[in-house]
Amino acid sequence: MSSTSLTLVEKTEQAFEQLKNCSESDIGKHFDSIFETYPMLKNEERSKLAESFYNWAKENTVNQPLKICYASYFFAGNDFFAEKYETAIFLAIKTQQQFAELNDQDGIALGSSLLGGIYRTLGNVDLALKTLWEAYEHLKTSNFFRHNLMVCSFQIASIYAEMKNDDEAILLFKSTFETAEKLHNKMWMMHSLNGLGKVCLMQKKYPEAKEYHEKGMAIAEKLNTPIHLSISLTELANYYFETGNYAESEQLHLKALAIREQNKFHGGAITNLLGLSEIYIRQEKFDEAIVMLNKALKIGEELKVKPKIFQIHFLLSKVYELKQDLPQSLIHYKLYHQIQEEVEKEDAAKKIKNIQLIFEAEQTKKENIIIKKQKKEIEEKNTELQETIDELTITKVSKKAKIITMVIAIVLFIAEEIIHHSVLHLMHDDDFTMSLIVKGVIVISLKPIDSGVEHFLLKKIILKKKIVVS
Repeated sequence: MSSTSLTLVEKTEQAFEQLKNCSESDIGKHFDSIFETYPMLKNEERSKLAESFYNWAKENTVNQPLKICYASYFFAGNDFFAEKYETAIFLAIKTQQQFAELNDQDGIALGSSLLGGIYRTLGNVDLALKTLWEAYEHLKTSNFFRHNLMVCSFQIASIYAEMKNDDEAILLFKSTFETAEKLHNKMWMMHSLNGLGKVCLMQKKYPEAKEYHEKGMAIAEKLNTPIHLSISLTELANYYFETGNYAESEQLHLKALAIREQNKFHGGAITNLLGLSEIYIRQEKFDEAIVMLNKALKIGEELKVKPKIFQIHFLLSKVYELKQDLPQSLIHYKLYHQIQEEVEKEDAAKKIKNIQLIFEAEQTKKENIIIKKQKKEIEEKNTELQETIDELTITKVSKKAKIITMVIAIVLFIAEEIIHHSVLHLMHDDDFTMSLIVKGVIVISLKPIDSGVEHFLLKKIILKKKIVVS
């Protein structure tokens, strides 16, 4: 592991520690700090940090219930980074549900930003746009979660660029860059500049495209991370290829290839090898092109990436045809068609699976909304029922208390009569007045006696309920 990577890991660990110790109102601030470095880490480094935070959050769920939701979000995000889309999509929905139960609107929007990225990867552009726009509109109003705001604007811009909606794409790439610039977030500054460069290149606005890609390259050099350097070098190499400067394009592809081979970025390495082979074909350096293509084919077969493999066979067929080696050209052309057909069948099956996956995910979301609504209705009905039961209990207790009070009153009046006839008339001449006073005291005491009896009976019922519950 390089010293740069170690520094990134240490910074991310510190940000996670701050997230653990912060109040709920400061979660967004520390969440943003984590994402200044978190996306640059390797999959295993991210997974280790996410698992550590989740274990801590699980132990502290009672005191800090919101943080377990964020811990679940990190797990869902890691599965997305690792291309485990089936688990990522359901973890993202589960995370959204957890946030919804705590009525945390920012958290719900975070889930939508992640789901939008997954939907786009799985090929459902319409649903991706809908979900990303929902997240973007909410996150714009928040003071935090700027990383996810930029994720949304960049993803939407990229979709618009693919759809040839250049004006909308440029506006959103620029918006992403402005947000990143305010936050001094070099990663998103680089990505948005390269996005703008791509759009300008497609529009054949070469001076603007070059300026954007060179600015992106300058920022990548400041970041000095292998992944960002190799991305920007490749983008700039593509620009020079498009404008016919093959020598410059070759040098940049070779630099990017060296970085990717050193860091085992195999998929990216194939891209650079294909780029180099295209250059050599244009320069009629056919043997050098074949060397690059065979190298790319070896990696492709090891990774089992058939879309790249049939593309390589097509280029090999083209090179051998240009070399007048028709038997070899035919071999690779047949392999190109054979593997292309396999890819088309697999893509069709994958599309069906992805449609089913997305459908099930959306159904789960709808069911969660229905369940939440039903839960609320049940809680309201339970509250109403409990209030009715309480009213009936109080009414029943009140009636019982009145009966007991009446019995007590009768007993007191009888007792008073007995005492009056046997004792009091011997002590006082005006025994009638004395009897009247005693009866008056008994009458006045009935209300407090009634209240006391009612209180005693209610207390007895409450105590009985507690014993049943325990």
